[in-house]
Amino acid sequence: MQIGSRFTEYGLTGGFFWICQLILLLYSGRTQLLLSNLSTQLQIPTEISQIGSTAITSLVGALAIITVFVAGLLLDLVAVYFRPMEMSFFGRHIIRNREWLARLVAAHKGYCESDYEAFEQRYGNSSLAKDMLAGFDIFFLWNRERRQRYVETLKRNSGWGLARPYERLCSFLASYVVVQSGSSQLRLMVDQYYLWRAGRAVSAALLIVFLEVQFLIVAPEFFQSTARAPEISIFVTTIFPLGISLLAMAITLGTYSRLCFTLFALVYVTQDKRN
Repeated sequence: MQIGSRFTEYGLTGGFFWICQLILLLYSGRTQLLLSNLSTQLQIPTEISQIGSTAITSLVGALAIITVFVAGLLLDLVAVYFRPMEMSFFGRHIIRNREWLARLVAAHKGYCESDYEAFEQRYGNSSLAKDMLAGFDIFFLWNRERRQRYVETLKRNSGWGLARPYERLCSFLASYVVVQSGSSQLRLMVDQYYLWRAGRAVSAALLIVFLEVQFLIVAPEFFQSTARAPEISIFVTTIFPLGISLLAMAITLGTYSRLCFTLFALVYVTQDKRN
């Protein structure tokens, strides 16, 4: 792990998170109250010397920087929430490339054959269109066949039972590219990997904002001015949460799609070059 790149990533995502929190504070009308409380709590006594005052100010600044990086780290951890969507996307890439990928798996069946077969069995006979149509079976749960089809689709889209095979296959494909190709050819995959991690953390920040907006909806007394909330209640309760959800999904799946296309392309080219 490159420490410098990781700190940069955490700094950017953590900074984005706190910018979102500042916007929410401005919207809720609590900014002035927060600033007054901070000025009261952080007021430096007059008896402290200039050196002590400078030291306290530097300490507060250092704590603020640490807070930004810690927020970025926590966002990276919270981003595992999007793993079911990523597993479903990864499984469809497995099926799309199974014609040549099966030969690679057969050559290393001692490690990844069972994991590959798990994805083959789960996604081999499905498609995105079929899964979308099967989602409407929730309105026909009284029918046994449709109920079973809906449950199977739900398990497939949630990646039920595929966490370990997913981790092993991802690690195997990435390790295969790293070992078999030159280090100069890995820059593209590393860039996509960092972009995916940053995008997923940004999506996690948007998810937290979505939950906070829902809190503002169920607790309108949080607003400093209660007359302000009804004026934009339709926007807050419908358009804004829907927009945040769609944006988070688009960022996560968009960056992960680029990573998957890059990873599978490098695996294919590396395998073809070796053969």
